[in-house]
Amino acid sequence: MTSALTHLFYVISTSLLVPVELCLILTLLMALRLLGVVARETLLRRRERPRRRELEARLERREYEELALFLRDSSREGRAQPATSPLAALAECVECACDEALVEKRASEYENGARATIERAERLAKVAPALGLMGTLIPLGPALLGLAQGDMETLASNLVVAFSTTVVGLAGALVASFCASVYRRWSRSDFVLVNFALDRLADALHKTETQS
Repeated sequence: MTSALTHLFYVISTSLLVPVELCLILTLLMALRLLGVVARETLLRRRERPRRRELEARLERREYEELALFLRDSSREGRAQPATSPLAALAECVECACDEALVEKRASEYENGARATIERAERLAKVAPALGLMGTLIPLGPALLGLAQGDMETLASNLVVAFSTTVVGLAGALVASFCASVYRRWSRSDFVLVNFALDRLADALHKTETQS
């Protein structure tokens, strides 16, 4: 019974090697694609930086005149997706500033989108080394059998597969972990800006209603 179970586990583990290798390749490609997205986002944020500073200065001075137009023009320079651009998200919030519930909904959607991006990168950083570990352990069974039988060629080929999958898994994890840390840093800065802008706009709207 024990030998039958051992053979069953051996067959199952060895049959998983090809799917694990394919998943590792897919994981590495996804991590590299994510790195490309981060590089593109970095360029867009550098282009957006003067607009962000001007927005912060306007909000600090409580200059709300033509703020909606400023945000709309800023969000159109380079991108127009509220899910990635805080200026685009703020432009949508300003357009519906009279509806407090809708403003909160827009802000929550932006924050949820940013957190979802971070979670995807973190999930990729966890999956890649797990697949790499599986790719390392699976070939060790045939390698040990080859060693016991004196088959050095089988031993060497399986060890090459084991070490290669480890390297690929760690590479994907490092890239994804780096991207996740960059997204976390961006999201903290963006949330501060969005919350500050919404607080200022809510205060201005409240004063306008009081005066009227």
